Amino acid sequence: MSEAARHRLVFAACRPPYPLDNGARIRTFQLLTGLARTFDTVLVTYEHHPESPDGRYRSDELEELLPNIAIVSVAGAGARKRADQAASLLRRESWSLGRYRTEPFATALRETVAAHRPSIVHFDDPGVAFLPPFAGALNVYSAHNIEQTLLRLEARAGTPLRRGFNAVEAHKVSREERRIWRTMDLCLAVSAPDGAAMTAGGARRVELCLNGVDPVERLPLRALRRDDPLKLLFVGSGSYAPYERGLAWMVREVLPRLRRQTAVSFDVVGQPPARPVAAEGVRYVGRVPTVEPYYDAAHVVVVPVFEGSGTRLKVIEAAAFGRPVVSTRLGAEGLPLEAGVHYLAAEGADEFAAAVLELEHRWREPSSGSLERMVHSARETVLPLSWPRVIGRLVALYESELERRTPTKPSGIPAGAITSPSHCS
Repeated sequence: MSEAARHRLVFAACRPPYPLDNGARIRTFQLLTGLARTFDTVLVTYEHHPESPDGRYRSDELEELLPNIAIVSVAGAGARKRADQAASLLRRESWSLGRYRTEPFATALRETVAAHRPSIVHFDDPGVAFLPPFAGALNVYSAHNIEQTLLRLEARAGTPLRRGFNAVEAHKVSREERRIWRTMDLCLAVSAPDGAAMTAGGARRVELCLNGVDPVERLPLRALRRDDPLKLLFVGSGSYAPYERGLAWMVREVLPRLRRQTAVSFDVVGQPPARPVAAEGVRYVGRVPTVEPYYDAAHVVVVPVFEGSGTRLKVIEAAAFGRPVVSTRLGAEGLPLEAGVHYLAAEGADEFAAAVLELEHRWREPSSGSLERMVHSARETVLPLSWPRVIGRLVALYESELERRTPTKPSGIPAGAITSPSHCS
């Protein structure tokens, strides 16, 4: 597309895509910067309080990090999380999404759309998709998760007060998400299960836009010698409550079972949990400049995730680097990976420990070729999920939608259908 013919896109996000320390920010960053290579893009986002749950990046910092993207920002969430959550119980709207529904943001978004007259308005989170669709533009809602599913699962964990709050939130968010799905021209889902939920909730049109991974070289498999400890790895933000609970379960329940059979160490890479469970051989590394050295040293990547929606980038990343994975089925849900072929699935602590020990056996017996076959087939399966390919399919989808929306083009798309995922899956 020539510079003169470039379409304009407004990208609305409830939080800036920095630092790249969790899956949500990584996906937002990849979609934003990838789309900006084809479309003239304006980012509308918040400058949150430094102590808010969303962290903070100032507009001048974002301008330096995103030099090819115009940025409009407004003041965002404050630091009073608990007080705001309690106050939200008296309101019809949820706290989870409602804290982003501010008049300054609504005004900034309306004025940006009026000034730039974009062909596409891309809403990258349900928290910013609260305004009516903008006339004359393709209105797209890009989901990271099905938020109501997350809240229903979280309503089963934690203190009675926390469970009750999340149950109320799930009810509110369910209503809010269905309204978004029904009003958008197009909804993007990260997995087929999420897409099916959107369609069942009344979405007009759903396309798959899976999570991706940066193109990386496969790391070598080195023989695990008799006296070498088995090195486990988890990559992800421990500040995310489902991961914090999964990590605590891993340390308390699975590691003692493993230590009865073998020497083992466990590295947790990413923001540590607020309440990390300490144990021998467990190291909370924190944020790192690059994760590659930790994958290179690891023998098994573990994904002890029992709550969630969407898909886990850490599973795709491990497969791309050529490291075997033990995951709960939920941890690998929505990905084109088959349990027993591309990774080992396990649920209870005994089963999880047994799966890790099975992979240790494969490392110590490389002549069988079973470990090589697993990591090779997993890597080949996720190669189409590199971010450049994912973005390329998303750009093609947007361009075809804009062409289809011209007056001379009939739509031919039945309402409420998940169409062929060939564009963006």
